[in-house]
Amino acid sequence: MRNNSIVFKGTSDSLIVIMKEEADFETILEEMEFKISSNERFFKGADLKVKYRGKKLSEEEENKIFEILKNKSGAKITSFEKDTNIPVEVKREPAAKPHPIIKMSNFYFKGIEEGITKFHRGTVRSGQLLRFDGNIVVIGDVNPGGEVIAAGNVVVMGSLRGIVHAGSDGNREAIVVALNLNPTQLRIADVITRSPDDKQIENQFIPEMAYIKDNFVYIDRYLPSKG
Repeated sequence: MRNNSIVFKGTSDSLIVIMKEEADFETILEEMEFKISSNERFFKGADLKVKYRGKKLSEEEENKIFEILKNKSGAKITSFEKDTNIPVEVKREPAAKPHPIIKMSNFYFKGIEEGITKFHRGTVRSGQLLRFDGNIVVIGDVNPGGEVIAAGNVVVMGSLRGIVHAGSDGNREAIVVALNLNPTQLRIADVITRSPDDKQIENQFIPEMAYIKDNFVYIDRYLPSKG
């Protein structure tokens, strides 16, 4: 079983690798190779500046990780260095705190009318890829290991627990909506994030929407206005 000794987080122009300070370096190398191979579609062809935080690395250890990223990710790694910036976080409004209702019409995929949409009825299972150059609506669940990639918006009428990429052609106004939003990885355009480790929504259906604002991925409960 993987011990989650590393976590990948993305910003608009870089990849952050967070390593547990107490983790053994060999374990980190092994898990990094596993995570890269599991997410190769999101690395392939990208130009990335990579930064790390958490565990202190020697110059030799930095070089080993750099070689793995360069040779196995399929991305062009332009740099690898220690990160000194503020950690990237998924910002979530507290459930009890009221917030402005976000109108869905503000987030329609521009350049493609909302009518150009692929509807998929059924579960997207592990190892299955669902891709479309428009919006995608899944009438069912997306299981861990399943992938949904859309040039426009992604709407899942069930649990989203796999990998999702909205705005795959660079559209930062795309959104991801699900009745149970708990992806292993969520990407909108070039901004990558993942669900917080402490999120507890098992068997709970709480509609949520993910979108980009100020280079961060925000996740809000979607509560339609009444009246």
